[in-house]
Amino acid sequence: MSLAGTETEQDHCYVCDQRITDRFLLKVNGQSWHAHCLRCCVCQALLDRHPSCFIRNNNVYCRTDYTRQFGAKCSKCGRTIQSTDWVWRAREQVYHLACFACDSCKRQLSTGEEFALYDNRVLCKTHYLEFLEGNNAQ
Repeated sequence: MSLAGTETEQDHCYVCDQRITDRFLLKVNGQSWHAHCLRCCVCQALLDRHPSCFIRNNNVYCRTDYTRQFGAKCSKCGRTIQSTDWVWRAREQVYHLACFACDSCKRQLSTGEEFALYDNRVLCKTHYLEFLEGNNAQ
């Protein structure tokens, strides 16, 4: 997002299509906006004083709503992964550190420990082997 100077004679607002005669205009994604027209499509917050905004499918989002809708989610709890969160990755799955635990015994797994992903379930080595033995007995 950038702030342009007073050369607004040719600029029309992307949202309302009115000529921008304000002292300042906002440039976002190559388009010009009135300060009062640049709003989050979810919460309707004015974004003219925010340091950034996000565009997806021609919709404008504040950081909070963009992250809530499109950010990575923990494969266990389903909550959004924040940029400050410690995570574990297993194949294409992402987990909060505290969520990376055996689904059977609930014990949090440690770095270097063997585990298995089976039907989107995390299993420690002991419970995975028990599961395999139980299936072979049938």
